[in-house]
Amino acid sequence: MSIWFYVGIGLILWQLYDLYIGVTWTFRPIYRKYEPITYWLVTIIWIIIAIATLISGMY
Repeated sequence: MSIWFYVGIGLILWQLYDLYIGVTWTFRPIYRKYEPITYWLVTIIWIIIAIATLISGMY
C-alpha cells in the first residue's frame, strides 16, 4: 500500500465529517441548508475522488 491509500482514507473521513456538519468546501464554504444542490454535487465529487484515491493506493 502506498501513501495514497492513507490519503484516500483521510478524504473519506473528511467527507463523513462534512456530511455530519453540513458544510463542504471548494474555494469557499458551501452550506447544505442554503445551497442543497451545489452541496450534494460537490460532496459526490469529493467522495468519488476519495474512493479513486483509496483504490489507486491499494495497487
